[in-house]
Amino acid sequence: MPLRIIKSPHKMQAMAESFRRQGKTIGLVPTMGAIHDGHLKLVEIAVKRADIVIASIFVNPAQFGPNEDFGKYPRSFKSDCQKLNAAGADIVFYPSVDDIYPPGYSTNIDIGRIGEILEGTRRPGHFKGVATICAKLFNITRPHIAVFGQKDGQQLAVIRQMVRDLNFDLQIVKGPIVRTKSGVALSSRHAYLSAEDLAQATVIKRSLDLAVGMMERRIRSAKVIESQMRMMIDSVPDATVDYISFNRWDDLAPVKRLYGEIMVSLVVTIGRVRLLDNVIVNVPSWGRPGY
Repeated sequence: MPLRIIKSPHKMQAMAESFRRQGKTIGLVPTMGAIHDGHLKLVEIAVKRADIVIASIFVNPAQFGPNEDFGKYPRSFKSDCQKLNAAGADIVFYPSVDDIYPPGYSTNIDIGRIGEILEGTRRPGHFKGVATICAKLFNITRPHIAVFGQKDGQQLAVIRQMVRDLNFDLQIVKGPIVRTKSGVALSSRHAYLSAEDLAQATVIKRSLDLAVGMMERRIRSAKVIESQMRMMIDSVPDATVDYISFNRWDDLAPVKRLYGEIMVSLVVTIGRVRLLDNVIVNVPSWGRPGY
């Protein structure tokens, strides 16, 4: 069917319920717009798993801090719809801020510890806003699956935790990180970067590759690996490390010795833009570890 644009939450919910009654499987890809190939990969995954694919576009004010870029966040609705249509999405859910947060709105979801570490430390309230909007989108679009990219690793972990804790009847699917040819994880905030900035940002992926290589050589000390990553990043003039972290993937508990499924995540500022990236590594427990 041709791409449909739905703005009303009530209309979207009624339509989703109708699809469910017909026995159709619904897939949701939540976005804030400024659609790039990373988003389109998530749509591709949803198309393979669902009969009806809904992509939401909503720049959520609740997840932006007072000094962040809500006002200038890139918005390109017409071209976004063209890209989503070409990728196979059936519906774009495009509510207004007043549709989502009407006068008198006061309910929020506190995700707890998993939302207070890493990005949560630097952006207080961010994951409360993320969890709240995702819960609302799940209730409005009634999906059987929702696809989130690994690039925002902590966000993915937060949503998985919320879905488990609140018994949402849907499956969260992890989509891969999509990168430029030079290895930079795609982000809507690339609109803020110059070609020179993007060239310098390649050090982020190279530092993650370094970490993986060290773990493959049985180096199990997070401190030792972090120091080598920092040294590499610090060699790039305009790159500043915000943080490098090693966490268990299942619950994001920080770790010092590396065994099991580990997420190595970091944020590096290039110019004035914070860029997130990560890698998830299954580190074997057998064998004699290095230092």
